[in-house]
Amino acid sequence: MSVGWSHRTMKACLRMRMAFVVLLSLLCGCNDDGNSNTMKFAVCADYPPFEYYENGELKGFDIDMAKLIAQELNKKIQFEEMQFSAILVSLQQKSVDAAISAIAATDKRRQKVDFSSEYYTEVFATIYNKDHPVTDKNQLSGLKIACQLGSTMEMWLKKNFPQAIIVAIDNNNQAVEMLKAGHVKCVFINLVQAEAFCRNNSELAFSWIAESTDGYAIALPKGSELLEKINKTIAKLKSEGKIDRLKQKWLAK
Repeated sequence: MSVGWSHRTMKACLRMRMAFVVLLSLLCGCNDDGNSNTMKFAVCADYPPFEYYENGELKGFDIDMAKLIAQELNKKIQFEEMQFSAILVSLQQKSVDAAISAIAATDKRRQKVDFSSEYYTEVFATIYNKDHPVTDKNQLSGLKIACQLGSTMEMWLKKNFPQAIIVAIDNNNQAVEMLKAGHVKCVFINLVQAEAFCRNNSELAFSWIAESTDGYAIALPKGSELLEKINKTIAKLKSEGKIDRLKQKWLAK
């Protein structure tokens, strides 16, 4: 009698365990092929005004952009914060559905991930101490320059100014602090973000340097079925003027 009871109990426990695993996979599983009701976006929130924290709230142009896309696709949204250099890896591992973090759609990155149509064109700038201006790209040769690790700024510097001493770090806030401490001569960064940093640091100034040939786009795992849906959504948002309104809200300050 005790043996039969033990056998039935073991079978019941096994069924309960299997049911729990299935339920857990449904609740926590990755959004394969875009079929889940939730879109998981990778983001590096150190790039105002595109993505940053203010009073504990995640804000910015890209954050609003991602929310609009999710809304158009009738999906909930979840942001996964990480270092910028980890974003492409997370996409290749398919631990997130997409990434939006001022990511330029370069040919090199296209070898690893897919990109949506572009929604913003990048302009490069320098941030420098007002007493030691770096206002022309010809000054960059031989300078010690901070920039974000894995960014198009780093790639552009290496290609155009191999003589520069590049200090590539994960966090742009740290890059600006290095400049203020005198450890580098300038920070090479997006123009809009340069303006945002200088508004909060009166001893700093910025200058336009060059235009990028690669615009910002949403990055996705190779072969993602979300790509076509996101491209159609971006086209719709452009035609309705919603992306222009985001630019006015976040970039025209």
